[in-house]
Order: sequence, then structure tokens, then C-alpha cells
Amino acid sequence: MSALKGSIVRLMALVVAVLVVSGCGYHVMRPARGGAGHEGTTLEVSLFANRSYRPNIEATLTDIIVDELAKREGTRIVERGGDLVLSGTVLSYETAHVSYTATDEVKEYRATVTAEVMLRRSATGQVVWKGTLTSFQDFPALDDLVFQQNSEDAAIREISRKLAREVYIHLTEDF
Repeated sequence: MSALKGSIVRLMALVVAVLVVSGCGYHVMRPARGGAGHEGTTLEVSLFANRSYRPNIEATLTDIIVDELAKREGTRIVERGGDLVLSGTVLSYETAHVSYTATDEVKEYRATVTAEVMLRRSATGQVVWKGTLTSFQDFPALDDLVFQQNSEDAAIREISRKLAREVYIHLTEDF
């Protein structure tokens, strides 16, 4: 009798698990129609332009986007002559004070990057997707200028990773 109860409990647990998984909205991401992941389709990532005051931020963002897309299955990155071309512009880079100490000294900054990104077909120039993306990252205010700069650079890299993931999501969703 106890073996029967154990079997029923396992069966019920399996049924509940199947219902939960099937109803949660989870699905495997697939390449967008005409997106960068179709077999035989190659993606060229152009160096982003920079309209911000922060030097080399466009190179950091471009490199991290290339890394993010290269590690994804189904995306073949080429230096030149891709079927699709991903390009963009860093529109702005800003820092702002976000927290203070009890003595009213800056404790933490927030770095924010806004970039415009565009995916187009190289043969026709047709825009497949275009969007403006913004991300931010907080970083500590430090007394040592070198450590402060390193902390800000790390924040920029983290922002670039967040933006790269957003780009990947936009390239793989159905639009």
C-alpha cells in the first residue's frame, strides 16, 4: 500500500512540475526572423561612434558586444562583409552623485550610458531593428584618484555588459 502511495505522490509531483513549467512562459530564445542567428547568416559589428565626452567608451562597448554575440550559439561574427551589420553610437555618458556619508561627502556615484543601436541588411541597407538603450551602474567614491578611475572603468565595463545582453535579446526576439 505504501508503495502505491509513493507512486501516486511521484506521479502528482511530476504532473504539477509539468504544469508549472509549461505555464510559466519559459521558452528557448530563438533567432529573430532575419536576425543574426539564422544559419548561413553572418554578422558584422562596426565600431560604434562616440558622441559622449568619455574617450574610448565606444571601443569598450563594441568589444563587449562582440564578445557577447560571439559566445552565443548561432551567431557568426565576421570582420567585414557580413549579411547583417550592427552599428551604433554612444549618445551620452553621465555620472551623478547617488549617496552621501553622514558628513555630506559623496559616497557613491552612478554612471549612465545611452547608446543608439541599429541592425541592417548589408545588401539592401534595410533596417531590421533600431533602438535606444540605456543602462547604469553605481560605483564607490574613493579618495585615491587612481582607484576612483579604476572603479569608474569597471562600472563602464559592467554597463557595457548589460547593454550587450540587451542587444542580444533584441536580436533574438521576434519583432
